[in-house]
Amino acid sequence: MLNEDEKEKLATDALKRDQLTELCTSTMLPLSLLNAAQNKPMLVELKNGETFNGHLVNCDNFMNITLREVYQTNPDGDRFWKLKECYIRGSTIKYLRVPDTLLDTVKEEQNRAREANRGSRGTGGPGPRGGRGAPIRGRGARGTPVRGGRGRGGRGA
Repeated sequence: MLNEDEKEKLATDALKRDQLTELCTSTMLPLSLLNAAQNKPMLVELKNGETFNGHLVNCDNFMNITLREVYQTNPDGDRFWKLKECYIRGSTIKYLRVPDTLLDTVKEEQNRAREANRGSRGTGGPGPRGGRGAPIRGRGARGTPVRGGRGRGGRGA
C-alpha cells in the first residue's frame, strides 16, 4: 500500500511525463522558438561543457546566436567570465534553456496562426493566379491572337 508521499510523487511523475510527451509531439520548431526569444534571458550549454547565460540579441537559420550581458562558465564550473557580448556558432550548441512562459507564448501564437490559415481557405476554385478557365477574348490559350474559328473553312481573319 502506498503512503501519501509516494502517491504524490507518482502523480507528479505522471504529470511531468505528460508534459514531456506533449513537448516532444508538438510541431514547434527550434528556430521559431529562438526568434520569439529575442531580448529574453537564456542559458546555452555547448558540447564541450561550457555554459553561457545572457540575453539573446540575434539568431540565424544555422542557429548561430549572439548574446549580450553574458556570464560564461568553464566546463568544471569553477571559473566565470563576464562578457559584454558573445557570438556562438550553432553547430557547437548542445542545448538551450529559455523561460517556460516563452514556450506557452509560442505555442499559442502557432495555434492562432494555424486557425487563421484554416479559415482563409477557399472553396476549391482557381487559385490567385487563375485556373484553366477560358482564355482572354480574342487570344488563344498561350496569349497569341486567334485566327479563324471553327467555321466551315474559308479565309481566316
